[in-house]
Amino acid sequence: MKDEIERLLYHEADLLDSGRFHDWLALMAPELRYWAPVRAAVSRKDEQHGEATRLPLFDETKVSLGLRVSRLETGIAWIDVPPTRTRRFISNIMADRDDDGSVRVKSNFVVFRSRGRGEEWFAVGCREDRWFQGPGWLLKERKILLDQSTVENLPLFL
Repeated sequence: MKDEIERLLYHEADLLDSGRFHDWLALMAPELRYWAPVRAAVSRKDEQHGEATRLPLFDETKVSLGLRVSRLETGIAWIDVPPTRTRRFISNIMADRDDDGSVRVKSNFVVFRSRGRGEEWFAVGCREDRWFQGPGWLLKERKILLDQSTVENLPLFL
């Protein structure tokens, strides 16, 4: 199972890096939650306790991600003018099957983004996913935990 999950995550990263956003959206379950809680300056064991009460950096659905993809396709989305070059590195992949048949996946990532002259940006963190297997794999939830204490110019898809 772990090899299959690794190939899935690498495929997902390639879709995003190649700008194949509609193909990426096809990996999302209709009831998707795609979110990033604000990280708190507390101990690691206490960090999740207040997570539900803090305003997230973003909290998306498949519909809202689809709207973002549609906006990118207009060619006038400021986030992509001039066009960005993006590279994702996924590592430390761990996968465990739950009783309901879903697979909980934890992975680390580095995202490098550049555009124009000298504008470069990195994001580092981990992702906690829930994937379901039907006719294909579908992502039902992704929680993104960024390691940076301040975030600006966040890329649309991590």
